[in-house]
Amino acid sequence: MKVIKSFYIIFSVLILITCSEDPLHSANGSDGIAPGKVVVNSIENVSGGAVIKFTPPTDADLLYIKGSYSDENGTPKQVIVSSFIDTLSVIGFGQVGEYPVEIRAVDIGDNESEPVIATISPLEAPIHAILESIEGVQDFGGINIFYLNPTRAEVSLNMSIENSDGEIVFKESFYTSQANSSYSFRGYDPEPTVFVIYVEDRWGNQTIRRSFEVTPLQDVFLEKEYWATQPMPGDESFSEYGFSANQIWDGSWSSQWNCGHTGFLPLPHQYTLDLGQTAKLNRFKLYQRGGSELYKHGNPKNFKIYGRENLNGLPIYNPDNPGDGWIYLGDFESFKPSGLPPGSNTAEDYEYQDNGEDFVFDFDARQYNIRYIRFVNEETWNNQMVSVIGELSFWGTIIN
Repeated sequence: MKVIKSFYIIFSVLILITCSEDPLHSANGSDGIAPGKVVVNSIENVSGGAVIKFTPPTDADLLYIKGSYSDENGTPKQVIVSSFIDTLSVIGFGQVGEYPVEIRAVDIGDNESEPVIATISPLEAPIHAILESIEGVQDFGGINIFYLNPTRAEVSLNMSIENSDGEIVFKESFYTSQANSSYSFRGYDPEPTVFVIYVEDRWGNQTIRRSFEVTPLQDVFLEKEYWATQPMPGDESFSEYGFSANQIWDGSWSSQWNCGHTGFLPLPHQYTLDLGQTAKLNRFKLYQRGGSELYKHGNPKNFKIYGRENLNGLPIYNPDNPGDGWIYLGDFESFKPSGLPPGSNTAEDYEYQDNGEDFVFDFDARQYNIRYIRFVNEETWNNQMVSVIGELSFWGTIIN
């Protein structure tokens, strides 16, 4: 019994020794001494921030370098880089000015060096130049905003309208990192409308507002309850592998399981659609087959569109000239915001296609009365010999 009791006494003592705090004990590998100071070599002020180059101390237990600062709103921020990097990128400022950055070296024992103060003077944030570059012109059903973004900053263009009571009512945002492009805010009646635009970056910095008063052009959505496949010589079936051509106008997209799908055959592939109504067409949207198939597989990259008011007097079909007897409405090329190769997509790519890729017909094409559409797919995003269409939509002026 005494042996057992002695064992428990010894065991308890060991636990106490193990769990007790030793003020002299440091983290594994740490010498318990604060590292030396960082030496700042240069400061390069850039749009919305600065790049600070430095020489770190030579302490063997150095872990990282951190820069602490507050933005123009007094919000504290911090940037950390490993001990193997000699540059701190301090970004996210919405306004020019002078801002002190406190730079410290930290070792594996969490010991911090004395601070070094680097005063930066960020250049104007990209959002302000983007706002100044904006040109707003009337468009079908709304306003088209053209902008320049040479630094490819990740921003949102935010649009509100001024209602009849003079109140500013927010409507929608468009996210972009394109160097120069345009976007159309649509869905508005053909009457004088004040559109209010501001730009915001990913840190929440915002510009002032700019207003544009335009009268949107008439832009009527062609209801799809009248649509039908119109089988024609030379057409491919878009109802293969369990898919259906009807899914091209069922109002659903962004899923890889909802699309019109051909068999695997050499391109070009063509499809004829009866809109069930005659219209002068303004524009259309092509929605790709989504999910993991976005910007690859058989999604159209380069394609042509033809049209006719009726099918009377068509010549015998010539596979070398599928547009023979049809009105040429245009050549179109699908766009990928990120520019990445097939199989790699960004959030911007997904959002762009989920909104539908918007194509506007040229002035000459908009003068014809059209009921039948011939879609000719000439090249797919993944160079595969198959065609898929997630959804099609058309807008214009209804004739009958």
